[in-house]
Amino acid sequence: MNAFVNPKKRSISLPSGCKDLADVLERPKRSKFNPVRQFLTLVLMEAQQASQIVIGPEAEIGALPKIKYRVGETWHELPYASEFRPALIAEVQRMAGLASAVFPCEGTLSLRLETVRLRWKVRIVSPDAECTLTPILI
Repeated sequence: MNAFVNPKKRSISLPSGCKDLADVLERPKRSKFNPVRQFLTLVLMEAQQASQIVIGPEAEIGALPKIKYRVGETWHELPYASEFRPALIAEVQRMAGLASAVFPCEGTLSLRLETVRLRWKVRIVSPDAECTLTPILI
């Protein structure tokens, strides 16, 4: 039986702080926007022609960690906030279907972007080490 229903009085008791029944019945709205996944998707889109993507290890104090990707013989760098790195590695693991917090790990990250399908081999040695993505040519 619902915790808010009083069967003896045939009424509903609202918990303190609720203005009306809608406060109790309304489900929390889940946002589909995941900023970490959005950032990772943008990186993968930008590096579509890359032969390798490396999410760098923790940076020195005062420096920003970098994501590097190689197109031909040229390396490109994308710095990002250091507090973002654990969430970024966890999202790579999720997208690749890998168990979280299990290292070393290796798997395949597959992502469909409208008409393009991207597939990357993911290799993570430890949470503090580099995370390497190598494209799988289809």
